[in-house]
Amino acid sequence: MRAFVVAVFAFLYLPIALVVLFSFNVGRHASELTGFSVQWYGKALSNPFLVEALKNSLFIATTSALLAALCGTAAALGLARVGARTRAVFDALLGAAIVVPGVVIGISTLVALVQLFGVVNPFLASLWPNDQPPRLALGYGSIIAAHGLFSMA
Repeated sequence: MRAFVVAVFAFLYLPIALVVLFSFNVGRHASELTGFSVQWYGKALSNPFLVEALKNSLFIATTSALLAALCGTAAALGLARVGARTRAVFDALLGAAIVVPGVVIGISTLVALVQLFGVVNPFLASLWPNDQPPRLALGYGSIIAAHGLFSMA
């Protein structure tokens, strides 16, 4: 059994280790390791578009992880106080979220947000006194909310 576990972990983690190892390769191709250098990381970090994308990714990842941790903790504390039948319903919903592919969840979240914004924006416009009502739109907030919900499941 121990050899099987080692083989499974090697199968899972050796490709990642090879990608990390070859990311420090001097050569332009990943077919042979010709030496170690950080020149490719320097080139990547000198590109302002990649640096901005990295900043956006880190901001969204940190914020959605905090959101998921806070909401998940609150949900766990709440579920600890409910009956077995209610807990079973929530367990089934969480199990369904694991079974459904992430792409399906992502597309359905996008469709749900667009539909929600289509209902809420006219409502806000009817309540707002001047010509420039606030509008809900896809952006950082919707990305963080979607990633936070996905991370909780």
